[in-house]
Amino acid sequence: MAKKTFDEVDLPTNPNLPPWVLTPKEEKKIFERWRKKAFSRCDELIKAYIECSNKYPAMEAMKKCEQLNLDQLDCVAKYQKIEYLDIERDLLIKEKTEFRKLYKQKILEKQQQLEQQQQK
Repeated sequence: MAKKTFDEVDLPTNPNLPPWVLTPKEEKKIFERWRKKAFSRCDELIKAYIECSNKYPAMEAMKKCEQLNLDQLDCVAKYQKIEYLDIERDLLIKEKTEFRKLYKQKILEKQQQLEQQQQK
């Protein structure tokens, strides 16, 4: 059995830490989400630029598709701002908080089941 890489291991966060404390792995996850959302919001412009650039040889495409390239770069830049990164952080913190509540509920249910079994 091969060893798992750092990215393949899903480590839970320390339950004693507040949910707003993010690990480097969680920060990486946030950054990837942020990046994907930025590109997905500009998907049509990116596709239009790719289609245009595929019609011409490289040097010619740079001139003929310049405006499409600028449009798609502006679109991506518009969504790759810190405010959108903060939104992604807030979403992950909310997920962690909800997960923590569910986790605590499951622990309480298990404890109650054990107590009931011990009483019998």
